[in-house]
Amino acid sequence: MRKFIIFAIALVAGVLAFTSCKKKDKIDSPIVGTWMRVAGESDFFYTFGKDGTYQRVEDYYMNGRDVVAHEHIVGDGTFKIDGDVIDATLNSILVYMDGSKDGDDFSEFWPMNEKLKFSLKGDYLTLIHNAGTEEEWPELLLKQ
Repeated sequence: MRKFIIFAIALVAGVLAFTSCKKKDKIDSPIVGTWMRVAGESDFFYTFGKDGTYQRVEDYYMNGRDVVAHEHIVGDGTFKIDGDVIDATLNSILVYMDGSKDGDDFSEFWPMNEKLKFSLKGDYLTLIHNAGTEEEWPELLLKQ
């Protein structure tokens, strides 16, 4: 009888351990990965992780790309996909000026939440910022 009680307790503990752990959904989409803007005065990188993490980086060069970036801006957050729309939310946005190791808040200059309509063609990703509004604008990115 004692072995049965120990086995029952162990079984209940095992069931509770497995049911209390919430498995995080993995994002299975061709947008997962790192993308770089094709043209422009600044370098833009977008990274979409399978775990729903999102990073947006801009390197702005005031004196050409052969010197340190004048502004290195990093936004970190999360994203979800619904059809052909990315709902991206940044939790922090920091700017590092002229190679500085200390970042300053940059949230007043970048949107904290964006809905981006997207389309894929080969290794190219087109993001439509502010889709459906008068302020919409496209951005062409290449898979890295």
